Amino acid sequence: QFEFNKAIIKPGISYKILDEVGGVMTDNPKITLEVQGHTDNVGNDAYNMKLSQSRADAVRAYLVSHGTEASRLISKGYGFHQPLVPNTSEANRALNRRVQFIRTESGPPTP
Repeated sequence: QFEFNKAIIKPGISYKILDEVGGVMTDNPKITLEVQGHTDNVGNDAYNMKLSQSRADAVRAYLVSHGTEASRLISKGYGFHQPLVPNTSEANRALNRRVQFIRTESGPPTP
């Protein structure tokens, strides 16, 4: 999760989740992921595209700094074009300021 208008990962629950993702990556060395950055709809499209890319890059950098090979992660910003929920309240906008992971390639899980 991210604060409004920032690409700095919120500590606490966010780090715990990212550490779990890193563990999955370690346990399954054939998995590759697209790290997708998203924003709420406050601001213009160009700004939000840049912010969402920065958020995806921040998460990718965190995972790489904690042991995931950089070649297994692609980061891409989507701006406000793929909201989880309508941007009709502050609570909803907060939900849309996120990063999600999409598996891009995988082999069988490592036993």
